[in-house]
Amino acid sequence: MLYRKLLSSALVEGKLRVELSKFREYYQEIENKFQSDKISIESMGNLSIHDDINEFERDYYDIELHHLDIHRKSCLVTLYSYLESFLNYFCEYLYKLNERKLKHTDLSGTGIFRARLYLLKVEGVDFDQMNDGWNQIKGFNLIRNNIVHESGKVGKDKLTKFINTNENLSINNFDDVRIESAYIHEVIDTIENFILNIHVQVFID
Repeated sequence: MLYRKLLSSALVEGKLRVELSKFREYYQEIENKFQSDKISIESMGNLSIHDDINEFERDYYDIELHHLDIHRKSCLVTLYSYLESFLNYFCEYLYKLNERKLKHTDLSGTGIFRARLYLLKVEGVDFDQMNDGWNQIKGFNLIRNNIVHESGKVGKDKLTKFINTNENLSINNFDDVRIESAYIHEVIDTIENFILNIHVQVFID
């Protein structure tokens, strides 16, 4: 049983680290491509000051205000789906490994909140030592829901309060949430650390 648990621990941790590492690479590759395009446009604009500069400006701001915005918001939605999927996978894995009588799908609720409830009640995970990470994930949940259900339009609610606490998030003049590249890396790190903290408790402690 000990060998089986150690093997399971290595498999779950390896799966998480590899998948998030690949996502980091993918995200940064696309981000770098857009930033490179902006630099090229700036260069062409400087060299062609008497040509149709408005065309350069339009291309530049298309990237800055639209393409990067779509890229980052799409990545956030994908990351949230990954977090939810991995937590459900983790719950199912532990259910089978520990031969539990109760599955996470037997509990009330949905998504990450049901997974957390299962890990707390059935697997005995102490989330008190992960309050900071969980609070960041709840804020991430608010942003994801806003993007999916409100197209990124922000009202005067708890999402606004969360945005105001993070230097990598802002609201523009059109009441759209704006996401800096650093926030994507912050979310990836938060997901990884949060799940690894759970991993330590269920496999090592």
